[in-house]
Amino acid sequence: MAEAMALQSEYRATRGAELAAKCADWMDANPDTLRYIERRALEEAGAERRFSVRLLLEEARSKDFTDRRGRGTRINNVIAPALARRIADDHPEVRPYMRLRRSMVDEIEG
Repeated sequence: MAEAMALQSEYRATRGAELAAKCADWMDANPDTLRYIERRALEEAGAERRFSVRLLLEEARSKDFTDRRGRGTRINNVIAPALARRIADDHPEVRPYMRLRRSMVDEIEG
């Protein structure tokens, strides 16, 4: 049983690291979209409204953003937990208004 728990914990930490790396790559490739999402998070927090990063991702999808290569921005929902944590780290004032659930990304951060 302990071995199974250790394997599961190792898997979660590995997968969390993969998701965090995928998010970092996306952030680097999509600076305009990232700025939009951060701005919207700050607007929602400034208005003292709770929000989810997934909702902000949906809003960003409806815009005409391009990545650094000039291609239309694509957003995979698997980056949402890591992105939410990055935004909260960079802008602590938004954290009280964000809806965060436990994620594998948390396994790499402790």
